[in-house]
Amino acid sequence: MQIDESKIILKPTQVYYLRMDENPHFNITDIAGTEIKEIIKPVSANTYRRWYATAGADYYWLDRLVMPADELNSIINQSNNFLFVLYYNNEEAGYAEIVKEGDYTELAYFGLFPQSIGKGLGKYFLQWSITKAWSFNPKWIQVNTCALDHPNALPLYKKMGFVEYKTTTEQRKILA
Repeated sequence: MQIDESKIILKPTQVYYLRMDENPHFNITDIAGTEIKEIIKPVSANTYRRWYATAGADYYWLDRLVMPADELNSIINQSNNFLFVLYYNNEEAGYAEIVKEGDYTELAYFGLFPQSIGKGLGKYFLQWSITKAWSFNPKWIQVNTCALDHPNALPLYKKMGFVEYKTTTEQRKILA
């Protein structure tokens, strides 16, 4: 996947930082036809970029598309980085990247693929991902989102129990 870097501009964007200090212990109800698989490493930068680009296509996810492949490979294949793919009716429906960092665990990336939005999979997969993040026994878990993400992202994170602790305006890369 090639991005013409001359078409990238910076846009001031509201970024919301959220954390969860207590495990909500969800009672997750499986959805028929779903399966979540942990990705066995090593995973290639191209495979990862396909998930990243598909989930973030409508939300200006560019950072990892323009990152050099060797740098991305180093990040996604670290022992503290865990990748999961949601399948719905045997097709990829979304992915989550969870990173264990010292005292906390971060839901670094989380997204559904466009064909999977509106099928009730977001809440299910987010609850599953939060439960998985808590399985690493952190003191807290965190996530951030921004005004460019799906309009339901911030309200859903809050509904699941995340609390906004900081809002900033940052320069985000977008295609012109």
